[in-house]
Amino acid sequence: MSDVEVILDYTESLFNLEGHSRQKLGAIPPSNTRTAEFILKPLGCVHQVNIEALISYRDPKWEKHIVTMQPKEVHCVCPFLKGKRMTKAEFLELSSTGHSAATGLNFQGVSVDRLTTFLLQTCQSRHYKVEEFSIEGGRILYLASESIGEKAYYLLTALIKEDDGLTQAMLRAVSDKSHGINGFLNETVTELRHVVATVQSAREIGVIKKEQVINIIDSVVQRTSFGGEGVAEVNIKGSVVQRTDFGAEEAQKRREEEEKLRKKKEDEERAQKEREEQQRKRKEEEERVQKEELEKNVREDAERKKREERQRKEAAEREQKANIGGG
Repeated sequence: MSDVEVILDYTESLFNLEGHSRQKLGAIPPSNTRTAEFILKPLGCVHQVNIEALISYRDPKWEKHIVTMQPKEVHCVCPFLKGKRMTKAEFLELSSTGHSAATGLNFQGVSVDRLTTFLLQTCQSRHYKVEEFSIEGGRILYLASESIGEKAYYLLTALIKEDDGLTQAMLRAVSDKSHGINGFLNETVTELRHVVATVQSAREIGVIKKEQVINIIDSVVQRTSFGGEGVAEVNIKGSVVQRTDFGAEEAQKRREEEEKLRKKKEDEERAQKEREEQQRKRKEEEERVQKEELEKNVREDAERKKREERQRKEAAEREQKANIGGG
């Protein structure tokens, strides 16, 4: 194989690539192997994301071929977190700034206390519990952590409340870094759902609209901050169940990323075809010029031979006339 080139296909919003996405490997002799190495650094938590690549090469007849590498699936690549100690006042101040993301889940068959315990279990190894207190029919948790090395903070406000026979877990994440906030929240939700799934009687009912989660949490936090613990009365009727899959938002993002990848592939394929068309035209032009040059040489050679033949005949005729005159 000759002119071997590897083009990496990855999601730029999820990874940072060191170097270029194209690597030329040149010619690869038979029975030999070459490796194209790409270094990708995740910008946040990653779940079931495919890394792909296009490989182009020319065969011994110089015909171009393009093959697709088997996708490499990447799972659960997350920033390393550790608990970050802070006061409630510091937590509330930081929570009012930075980048945020929110989601909510509805469960059936699990109590507020048990769901609170599950959430603490999933977070205890990498979060510092700033505060935990009760409100009417529920609990509120303030959890804080920071990423090791980057020193970005990640704050989680969790409101767990019972309503109409359902136990709601409403989560809002805040960070000073935008690239890891959604991954941080998704990882927390994934682990919580996994723990809840171990309870036979418990099952997930649906998700709560993001806007409702934000409004409810803001209302509770504001009331408890200014009115004291346990005095909040929050009406969340009508926000109970949004009958959609939990992954709807993630699926939409995934579809958008797939669409971007599809367009990127189309652009690359179109650019590749244009390059191939240019190469084809250039080759045709070179062949045409070579053909014309060859034909010109053939004509000139034929004309030269005719001249030489004519000159020989004329010389022979002159010689013959000279011999007759001398005789």
